[in-house]
Amino acid sequence: MYLPKLEQSKDVQTKVKSLPEKEFQVRESLLTELFKNPHVKTVQHIFVATFIGLMMNTVVNDYRENGKVRCGIHLITQSFGKITVVAGIWLLLNFMATLCYGSFKLWAVLRLYFEPKYAVLKILDYSFLSLLVGYYILSFKTISILVEYFDLPIASSAIVCAEHTRLIMKIHAFVRSNAPNVLKFKVHSDQQLIIANLSHFIYFLFAPTLVYRDQYPRSETIRWNFIFKRIAEIITAIFFYAFLVEKYMIRPYKRIGLQKFTRSEIILSIFESSACGLLCLLCIFYVVLHSVQNLVAELLRFGDRLFYKDWWTSTNYAEYLRTWNVVVYDWLYTYIYKDMYRFIVPGNKIVAQYTVFMISAIVHEWVLTYTFHFFFPALFILFLFSGIVMTYFRTPKLDIINVIFWYVLALGSGFLISLYSMEYFVRINLPVENPMLWEKFIPRLYTCDCIG
Repeated sequence: MYLPKLEQSKDVQTKVKSLPEKEFQVRESLLTELFKNPHVKTVQHIFVATFIGLMMNTVVNDYRENGKVRCGIHLITQSFGKITVVAGIWLLLNFMATLCYGSFKLWAVLRLYFEPKYAVLKILDYSFLSLLVGYYILSFKTISILVEYFDLPIASSAIVCAEHTRLIMKIHAFVRSNAPNVLKFKVHSDQQLIIANLSHFIYFLFAPTLVYRDQYPRSETIRWNFIFKRIAEIITAIFFYAFLVEKYMIRPYKRIGLQKFTRSEIILSIFESSACGLLCLLCIFYVVLHSVQNLVAELLRFGDRLFYKDWWTSTNYAEYLRTWNVVVYDWLYTYIYKDMYRFIVPGNKIVAQYTVFMISAIVHEWVLTYTFHFFFPALFILFLFSGIVMTYFRTPKLDIINVIFWYVLALGSGFLISLYSMEYFVRINLPVENPMLWEKFIPRLYTCDCIG
């Protein structure tokens, strides 16, 4: 966020090039368009058949081991436990977001009582900026405490942490988009100060975008059959993910800490987890970026459904990052990269890019830390390495390069799944009573002497 007006020299102004703005238009998601082709639709049928196969496999194993069929329901109910607490925290987060809107409007109105040259005006501006930054920091700390205090299970913790992060990004987008209009407004002028009303803000809080506009292109009607299909996809994806967790994450690693694993077994398990990692990646992408986003967009008649691009055709990591999650990418580009490039380090794209990677890596690690209730910076390290180093690799658009890209993506996902699964079960099987502060930040996997 940028509140005080920055004076730039002519040399700096000529150095900094203008960057394109996000444009919204009525359009369907890419997969929605592709699935209209019966040949592409067959790929979806293949995944449905895979889901049926996993379900039958789970049914047989459940009956053989337990004498009853659970179909992953126990794991789902366990992971989504304490849902009333989650609902309460969610309501609190939205209430606090609304208070932020009220505080912004109060700041804008108070500025009308002072002349531009008054020193108290600068004090007011910097006080509001300090309160906003303080709210960001305090809210992250508060959510961390609440997740730990209520001991929320994994899925419930993930919902709370992800929703909190989404709302913080929304608040920052709203303030950053509207603050310049307030700062540029001249008291006693013929113009009228226009501040987005509460209905615009509330719509933005729920709209499937992180870039603020007073108005968005809207679809004409709500297609209820489209909504029911998305709901069915979300339910199916939850069961599909539960099957993957039970078969490829719980069963191979639940004994670690109780018995010693050799290094060769660990390496083999990482490679064997690559297929599971790829399926988990595809499942998360489909349910979060396609099904959920399209469901919300349809309910709100939000017209622009460009939540992702054709990331599956990528041949390098830079292209993948730009196309995998367009919603988050647009926010990082609009409110972090552009502000760094224009104001903080004018014209320096490298520093702006590194700042984006660092902020994204830190937030991702915070979400995972309080989702799993332990600190294990595997994703942070991989994120920074892939983000800072691998983005410099430029590769030709060849089929073989795309195949290699998919294999590296699967191997990296399997690597993360193996490490986080092992760390999770080591901490369950070998608990430490009253751990020291430093012990909370040291991966137990490397200090438990359970790998020979």
